[in-house]
Amino acid sequence: MGMGIKSISCAFHISRNTVRKYVRKFQESGLTLDQVLAMSEDKLQDLFFDNRNRSRKPTQRMEELEALVPDYVKRLSQKGVTVKSLHDEYLKEHPDGYLYSAFKRAVRRYRYQARAVGHVEHMAGDQMYVDYAGDKLEIVDAETGEVRSVEVFVAILPCSHYTYCEAVWSQRKEDLIAACENALHFFGGVPMAIVPDNLKSAVTRSDRNEPIINEEFAAFAEFYDMAVFPARVRRPKDKALVENAVKLMYRSVYVDIEGMVFHDLASLNAAIQKSLEAFNSRRLSGRRQSRRELFDEVEKGFLQPLPAVRYQMKARKTATVLGNSYVMLNKHHYSVPTEYIGKRVDIIYDADTLEIFHGLKLVTVHHRDDTPYGYTQKESHNLPGRHGSYEKDLEEIYERAGAIDNILLVYLKDVAAQKKYLPQAFRTCRGIMSLEKKYGLARLVAACACASEARLYSYNEVKGILERGDDVDFMPSDGEPAGTSLNLQPVRHKNIRGKEYYSASINNKKDNNNGNKQ
Repeated sequence: MGMGIKSISCAFHISRNTVRKYVRKFQESGLTLDQVLAMSEDKLQDLFFDNRNRSRKPTQRMEELEALVPDYVKRLSQKGVTVKSLHDEYLKEHPDGYLYSAFKRAVRRYRYQARAVGHVEHMAGDQMYVDYAGDKLEIVDAETGEVRSVEVFVAILPCSHYTYCEAVWSQRKEDLIAACENALHFFGGVPMAIVPDNLKSAVTRSDRNEPIINEEFAAFAEFYDMAVFPARVRRPKDKALVENAVKLMYRSVYVDIEGMVFHDLASLNAAIQKSLEAFNSRRLSGRRQSRRELFDEVEKGFLQPLPAVRYQMKARKTATVLGNSYVMLNKHHYSVPTEYIGKRVDIIYDADTLEIFHGLKLVTVHHRDDTPYGYTQKESHNLPGRHGSYEKDLEEIYERAGAIDNILLVYLKDVAAQKKYLPQAFRTCRGIMSLEKKYGLARLVAACACASEARLYSYNEVKGILERGDDVDFMPSDGEPAGTSLNLQPVRHKNIRGKEYYSASINNKKDNNNGNKQ
């Protein structure tokens, strides 16, 4: 091409010695220019480059560090251990050791020399990772001083790294579902899938292809229109983001509340939420936005809307219908139609309602009542025996009597006042009202008017008046409303002598006086 060594060096920005080396290798090969241009890349590498490794023996200081690195990498999986803390420990033991940048490079080189780590692209609104922190927090009873450990629940949306944290009493399914639901309301929407660990509260049986999900957790996910996509067993990288979120909670929330004493779960969660708000508002490393800002910009609009009501967790119990046609749940009795006596039924209940099934048939629905040894009964079940309070039943009798005639109402109230004992008053009033079937309403009102005048307050006495026909004088005349004769008729009683008796007595006295004068 007519170019000299210096011209080639300037054109390709390489040293002249390197150009001389390539020219010498070309001359020594004995090949023509056309043959060199026709060679493959691999053969050109063999011809012009020295593939012998230019290695040098590591220093004693580097050999000491490389011997320590495997143990350091293993300890990174422990709670609260970071590369910085390991480097501080390394310098204490080796004051003349490498600086942090070289130490971190050695750790990284060892961690990634075995195999490559794949990159996972997280879509907005796709998944929510959930996990429990290994380190528990504590609540101190204000009266007894007893210390109780509580679990720490962590959830994260992997696209925006927006994080939620909450203290709960346990890892039971009730607490797990409540915490997951609180996380959804904190995020203000529902992702397509929830990714839990393989704890029993969420996964009944682990399986690589299709794990069996806990029934209650599956019902919760179905209510919010989410899929349950558990992480694989012993595959921490499947949920690496939430594992890292737990570590970040140790360095932020745990540090912020360290030394504080909490006497209830609400105050502890209030402190956690305050620290969590500051954590989500801090700028992400290497980005211009915080977690909160990234969530608002990228992910919030892709979440599904929340349902109008919150999820009510249901429980199941199998019971046998007792001989009185009731089933019992938490020491409270609920009525069932009599045709199910002796049969096994399923009780599906939540905090508000209780559904009773026989097979796939819904038998009845009750409002839940946890009053011990109480009874809840539906009138439509037509159970034998008397149900309800005497006050309520007596009030119903009064309403019916008032609709018939005020005389009847006043008399029944006087009967109840005379009886004093409420069950006895109810039974007597009910008996008096039953006389209508045999004697009719008009005669019953007249009999009560007669009994009221005579101050007779019992069922048998009203019945006797009707049988003897003593109510005839109290019957209204044609066109006269019932009860108008009440104040017109004299009181009839065997001990009342009447005006005739007194007239005769006066005449006898006059006769006696006249005889004495004679």
